[in-house]
Amino acid sequence: MELERESILGLDNIRLGLPVAGVGSRTLAGLVDYLCLGVVVAAWLVICAVIGWLDGDWGIALVVVGLFLLEWCYFSILEVVTGGRTLGKRAVGLRVVTAEGAAPGAGALVTRNLVRSLDLLFGVPLMALDPMSRRLGDRLAGTVVVHDRRRGPEPLLGRTPPGWGAREVAVVEAFLAREGELEDAGRSREMALRLLARVERDAPGFLDGVDQSDPVRALREALQVERV
Repeated sequence: MELERESILGLDNIRLGLPVAGVGSRTLAGLVDYLCLGVVVAAWLVICAVIGWLDGDWGIALVVVGLFLLEWCYFSILEVVTGGRTLGKRAVGLRVVTAEGAAPGAGALVTRNLVRSLDLLFGVPLMALDPMSRRLGDRLAGTVVVHDRRRGPEPLLGRTPPGWGAREVAVVEAFLAREGELEDAGRSREMALRLLARVERDAPGFLDGVDQSDPVRALREALQVERV
């Protein structure tokens, strides 16, 4: 299956290449998920029938609410617990990340599933029209679904310029985790140079004593990058 590589704007408009999942792979993952969810829903209906909740308006309303909660909890809880991978995404090899390529927080994963009912109707057309194959929930949460590649140890920044927050750290970590995958060595060098320029701008003198002849190595040295 061909990967759709898109450039995601990150820190200071630095573009990070991500293997964005297309409509086909996302639809296949969704089918697997709804097959799994169908088993859970069938079990819930059997329980409701045994208890007698299928009789009367209140019973039917309770069943409908239960079905909604089952669907929402299936996707939200699984993605929070597994770091953005439902059973369907795991089977197809997909995962949810932020626009910078970092692991999303629980809030973003919950938010992207709040409008899943609408996405059942409009999700596929929206993904087909969006260059990053985002459905409505992705747009609300600022997330992207990508092909999940096995990587080595993740980079961990040992120090950062004063004032840097989670966004800046996520962009640098995402770049360092993927720079070996970039086919164009010149592009990797250019990104590293722009990140070094941002470091120098935010913290003058932070790069003193760092040999910048190899920008990627210089970035790792300046930020005391470790692998975990």
